[in-house]
Amino acid sequence: MNPLRTKYLVIYFCLLTGFFMLEGCGIFETRDPETPQTIRSTFVPPTTAELVIENLSYSILEKNSENYLKCISENDFKFVPDSRSLQQYEQIFLSWNRSSEKNYLDNLISQTNATSSSVVFLDNTRMTQFTSDSASFQADYIFVFQHRASLPKSGSGNLNITIATDDDVLFYVRKWEDFRQNDSDFTWSEFKANFAN
Repeated sequence: MNPLRTKYLVIYFCLLTGFFMLEGCGIFETRDPETPQTIRSTFVPPTTAELVIENLSYSILEKNSENYLKCISENDFKFVPDSRSLQQYEQIFLSWNRSSEKNYLDNLISQTNATSSSVVFLDNTRMTQFTSDSASFQADYIFVFQHRASLPKSGSGNLNITIATDDDVLFYVRKWEDFRQNDSDFTWSEFKANFAN
């Protein structure tokens, strides 16, 4: 027998044996696909001031910090906490900016189960259009987030949001003012301060 042919037969036999051994251990079997982890996303390009409030509400409901951030202006955003929170958390709010908004919500989401409730209820709403590119939105709010931290799961107060267009002619939150209704209330400002880090 030709030695070269014998060599090829041995190699072929080894490969064939290896293939059947691998087939027997299931390496070539298909497996069930993993369920993808998807983040719900309801976001409409904010061509009106009203759409900013809708997008903001959906971002809370869906625990989507990326969409939440899309509601906040990149130009001179300012958050004004309620007066008691400003005194209590002065150092935190001294440098509060757009990134701070995303950080607190990311931290809050990380302390919350995916199936837990998160919602903002708005009542006594009023939208005042100043010009074609700016408006003011006032409302009473109840902010609910079923997190695992040892803090209240809901907050309430009043908010006043100034909404204006940026360079892309879409509307964004430019200024957000929070007001305490009652001394015993836990406000949205306190959520932000407590989940800032």
